[in-house]
Amino acid sequence: MGRFRPLLGILLAVVASCLVACGGPAAKIPTTYTPELLQQVELYTPAVAELRDRFPELQGYIQQKDWVNVQSFIHGPMGEMRMRVNRLAGTLLTKDKPQAQSLAKEIYTHLERLDEAAANNQQVIAGQEYRNALDDFDAFLSLVPTFQ
Repeated sequence: MGRFRPLLGILLAVVASCLVACGGPAAKIPTTYTPELLQQVELYTPAVAELRDRFPELQGYIQQKDWVNVQSFIHGPMGEMRMRVNRLAGTLLTKDKPQAQSLAKEIYTHLERLDEAAANNQQVIAGQEYRNALDDFDAFLSLVPTFQ
């Protein structure tokens, strides 16, 4: 019995650690927007909506085959999109975050493909990627609560 006493002490320490780590109250996952969460969403939404309002400029450059301005626009005004969209996605409800993050990645992918199409003077592909990016952006914005 003397040999097992140290092992018994270690076993009790492991069990106690597991109970303490796993036995706490479950984290509350908000199912509706709290005033604090809404305040954060309201803070980040205008910057993202501003980018959505600038999409027609990009469409004009694509229609004019102005590839230099297409690329400048993607890397300039749209260059902040990743940061702004990710920040806004982080304030959404837990149930909406995965879809918002997935849509955000799709938007970036379409813009990267659009940039590549512009570099290769491919107007049809550029137009398709523009439309896909715009559709995904609108889907992303549909996840954001609206304010009166």
